[in-house]
Amino acid sequence: GAPPGRPAGAAAETAMAAISQEVRERARLLGIPEDEGLWTWIPQASLGAPLPEGWDDFFDEEGNKAYYHGKTKRLQRTHPMLERFTVMYKKLKEFNDRGGKVESAKKMESMLYVIMNELLNRCNRELPPNTPELLERCTLLFFVNSSEEFRMTNIIKTAMADYAEEQYDVMVTTQTKLTVQNFIDRVRKEQIRMEVFEKPDATVMCSEYPDKPAVVKNLVTFDFYSLEGFAATHSTGKRRFHETAKVEQTVCSIYPKKLATCEVDNQFYSDDGYRFVLGKHPAMRSKHLKILGGYRCQEYSDKRADVLTEDTLEFLSWEGYFKLFRHKQLMGRMYNYLLTIDEDGYFYRMGQKLPPEETSRLVDKARFLAGGGEWASFTDDMHDAYWYNLRDKVVTKTNPYFSY
Repeated sequence: GAPPGRPAGAAAETAMAAISQEVRERARLLGIPEDEGLWTWIPQASLGAPLPEGWDDFFDEEGNKAYYHGKTKRLQRTHPMLERFTVMYKKLKEFNDRGGKVESAKKMESMLYVIMNELLNRCNRELPPNTPELLERCTLLFFVNSSEEFRMTNIIKTAMADYAEEQYDVMVTTQTKLTVQNFIDRVRKEQIRMEVFEKPDATVMCSEYPDKPAVVKNLVTFDFYSLEGFAATHSTGKRRFHETAKVEQTVCSIYPKKLATCEVDNQFYSDDGYRFVLGKHPAMRSKHLKILGGYRCQEYSDKRADVLTEDTLEFLSWEGYFKLFRHKQLMGRMYNYLLTIDEDGYFYRMGQKLPPEETSRLVDKARFLAGGGEWASFTDDMHDAYWYNLRDKVVTKTNPYFSY
């Protein structure tokens, strides 16, 4: 709490006073109350936010900044990333309000300090540092619901393992006191990457038929229309002569509100759409599955994946693979079986091209897991591998990744 003789809120007030005017104004814009010091990292991070892919900014005739998306013809006054920061803040705050675990940044830091101490004590006793219990305690402090947000939970788990290794080396060699700020910064950076930067833009829908994706924009009224919506509203009257612009977006043929992520047999699907079609037509597995934009490395998201690890089903660039391979003992993972991926998205085992059915099955499962597998791997105190189910909170000694 606060030092003796000072009201409890005084520490928070001092912290807020140190925050720049720019951050305070951004917090107001994002709908974050100024006195909530626990959340100031969000407006802080939003200040330098880049524009999402496909967006440009310019100054209009009045000298105000505006934002334009060339392909979808969207035009708006607010920075397109800011809406995503607000959504993230509301989601995290709602989870913390439900759990009521963390009241201040100071409390979060001291609770995290206790967890990290336990992690390092386990290293000291030559035990695998992480346990499901420590992971669960840690996710709560970052307002992550481990029963649903598997990907973020696994990221926190990896960050804990990395941190334990780094800090243990530092403490053994220099006797330096444990600090947790670097760890907090690293996890928050990942949260922002996933909740903000990697969130896809929504499909632009028709203003006449809201369940249909837009294909044109009326440049006089600024409304968006599907082909049906356009025909219904522009066949008579003045609108017939309005100029229009084409809206370019690749949408899922099953769920048109979702943007497409893959192509099979000249049809486009989102991940959910593809899984739905597979359920109805299992024979589609015999067709080549093409991922739009290629497979991405799960360690370095700016790099293309060169391999798929067959025992943990992770897409990795060679750099990502070697990084994780070095840490495999620490993380209780294997990385012994590799499939290589060529430029066209075909997979090879020991130089032999995989048949489409097998590729489709592996890719479908791997992409589902990349969205966050519900099984997290650990090593027990006897150094045997086991798996912990984040959804159901149960443990198994049998590798669930092989049973698909």
